[in-house]
Amino acid sequence: MISYESFFIVILISILGPVVGFFILIFYTSNERQVYFLEMENRQALLEKELEVSRYLQLNQQIQPHFLFNALNSLLGLVRLKQYDRLSGAFEHMVMYLRSKYTNKEALYPMEKEISYTNNYLEIQKLRFGHRLQIDWEIEKGLNQTLVIPYLLQTLVENAFKHGLEMIEEDAALSIKISQLDSQTIQLTVEDNGPGFKEDYMELASEENKIGLLNLQRRLFLLFQQEATFTTKNRSHNGGAVVEVTWPLRTDLT
Repeated sequence: MISYESFFIVILISILGPVVGFFILIFYTSNERQVYFLEMENRQALLEKELEVSRYLQLNQQIQPHFLFNALNSLLGLVRLKQYDRLSGAFEHMVMYLRSKYTNKEALYPMEKEISYTNNYLEIQKLRFGHRLQIDWEIEKGLNQTLVIPYLLQTLVENAFKHGLEMIEEDAALSIKISQLDSQTIQLTVEDNGPGFKEDYMELASEENKIGLLNLQRRLFLLFQQEATFTTKNRSHNGGAVVEVTWPLRTDLT
């Protein structure tokens, strides 16, 4: 004969068993949903990252038709003048310039590579400007291997020509300075002696006129968010434009 205590335990188990099972099921289901949501968040993050990379590479490979047209005209001029020695060197710089636009797939690369690509661009511009063009480089020692977004310097230089130096008839002066602000920040400054920026240029200028600078801003934001700065202003003496860019100092891709 079952005792009162045993009977009570059986009743208690029969009542509490389904309740405990219900809570266990809720806990298990909740964990499963949490894992599912985490997986979905990770998948979304990966998709967004892929989209950013795709957008970044698309922005990377934009070439100004304006420059390409002028460069080809300069090469044609050398052909007409039968200056084949100069044509050979100029054509080589042109090939290197175009190759860099379509072969580079990196988000960051060494500063020395960016300087080399920019020099190819400048050598082509020297054909057009001749003795009128003066270029002043100031690169702080030890920064050649720091990492930079592709075409940062080159785009700033292109912009200085398109909206500055090509607008004047007198001597064209371009200044390029690469320095380290502190232990964690690199600064790039490009100055020209053109007409300078109109007031609130980045806000008021048309999309077409500022596409190169907007390109840089977007790429800097994609990689560094608020750690990068981008400033346009006019020189305080003799007119001209100044663009200053800062970004975190990095020496490896990890």
